[in-house]
Amino acid sequence: MVDTVELTAGRFLLRPCRPVDAEWVCRACQDPDIQRWTRVPAPYRLDDAVGYVTDHVPQSWATGRGAPFGVFDALTGEGLATVGLVSMDLTEGLAEVGYWVAPWARRRGIATAGTLAVARWAFGSLGVSRLTWLAEVGNTGSRAVAERAGFTIEGVLRDRVRVRDGSRADAWIGSLLPSDLKS
Repeated sequence: MVDTVELTAGRFLLRPCRPVDAEWVCRACQDPDIQRWTRVPAPYRLDDAVGYVTDHVPQSWATGRGAPFGVFDALTGEGLATVGLVSMDLTEGLAEVGYWVAPWARRRGIATAGTLAVARWAFGSLGVSRLTWLAEVGNTGSRAVAERAGFTIEGVLRDRVRVRDGSRADAWIGSLLPSDLKS
């Protein structure tokens, strides 16, 4: 089990999504890019978002298998993105980061700021020693975020991800170590 926390990243607040967030999560996940590059169901329905905020998020925290955060405008409370640890093995000090940004919130540095906040928390509070990032080859937006956050792109993993049609695709892999973070 990992205790839930709230983090700040400049003008953004990171906290676990709650039932009240289902509507904006559903609206964001209508985006073709989110459906193309992530594992959200397609089509994405309100029931999917309700399941995410009422089951997946609390279970991830309670079991210690993940630490998903919603990212919100700290002043208005508007839902903007999700970022978090999509998997973690704290015994080994390993975790994987993942993120998506709602179409109305892109190009504002949200994913980078959120990823850095989660990385600092994971390294400092959870004892993570290596944070991994994976994305299907071609997902240049995700790769740009990872590089801006300081991840070292280590290469390509062949046939690492399953895509929507059931076939497999190559994935980029990157890592971030505590020593990679700039103060």
